[in-house]
Amino acid sequence: MGGYLTQDPAVEKWVRMRESTAKHFAWNARNVRTVGILGLVIPGALLYLAVATDGQYKWAAKGPSPKAAPVEEDA
Repeated sequence: MGGYLTQDPAVEKWVRMRESTAKHFAWNARNVRTVGILGLVIPGALLYLAVATDGQYKWAAKGPSPKAAPVEEDA
């Protein structure tokens, strides 16, 4: 069962880059597009749907209507 671990240079390079992403990050068109879609468009669409459908659905079960008490008028 025992064996040894072989190191793959490609995996090691990926691990080093992953550990220091802040040094290697740069804003480019792809990053801006990704942030725009994931950070603005999708939440904006969800907000629009939430506002547009607010109050349209009755999720509570409909129970018996309450009986109205007679109104006493002071005349």
